[in-house]
Amino acid sequence: MSHPMLRLYDGFENTSPQLREEVSELQETLATHGYTVQDSGLFDGETERSVKRFQTDHGLDDDGVVGPLTWAALLDTESPDLLGVIPTTYAGDDPSLLKQQLQTQQYQQIIVSAGRKYGIPVYIIAGIGSRESAWGLALKPLGPRGTGDFQKRNNRTPFRTGSLPPDGGGFGRGLMQIDYDAHAFARSELWRDPKENILYGCRVLSDSRDFIQQRTSLEGRTLLRAALAGYNAGPQNAVKALSAGYDIDFYTAGRDYSADVLDRAGWFQVHGWT
Repeated sequence: MSHPMLRLYDGFENTSPQLREEVSELQETLATHGYTVQDSGLFDGETERSVKRFQTDHGLDDDGVVGPLTWAALLDTESPDLLGVIPTTYAGDDPSLLKQQLQTQQYQQIIVSAGRKYGIPVYIIAGIGSRESAWGLALKPLGPRGTGDFQKRNNRTPFRTGSLPPDGGGFGRGLMQIDYDAHAFARSELWRDPKENILYGCRVLSDSRDFIQQRTSLEGRTLLRAALAGYNAGPQNAVKALSAGYDIDFYTAGRDYSADVLDRAGWFQVHGWT
């Protein structure tokens, strides 16, 4: 039996009273796990706090939203992979991707942990790292402490008066190419740590997914594509593209970002990243 996604204010008369029974089931299940919550059928602040504590205790993204991964943990069932088989146009023996796969092996446990924390399949993370930095092989210098995207920018910011970052590096930082201008994380020293970089990149994707999910009716692979577009161009631009009837990649680099990441992710999926 599938369960609907639940969040704050579900079950209330002026929001979604049809979900009251499901919210009640959620509250009963939280109680069996030892979390104090009143069985009211209303997803109130107390319920959200209990959900967040449960998510934190079980290594999940503590966003307070009860999606498939949280339901799976609550009901002690296997976490679902809602995406199925991702098609790829890359040859199985593609030399560039084979080299990248060797690089990913040193980060495998980090990727698995990050995927579990944010509910992102490991092959999707592998696809992002492939597109962004070829898992460090496209950076200067090579490896997780390298940077990319040396295209000069004309705008000025409080933390950058020149057309490139003041340290001489590119705008993209580390394996997941966290943007220097967009994220304070990329202006700290933490981006040089591959674990922190991968975790932060997954957080950016998770936040993009949540932003888009709250504003659209997208789900499954379509939601993922939109979230990936948001990772690259900002979730606001992904929603803007959808609202205008454009392709979801309209505002992304090369206008193919999400499609290319999924293409690469399909290759990693075939090669055992599941």
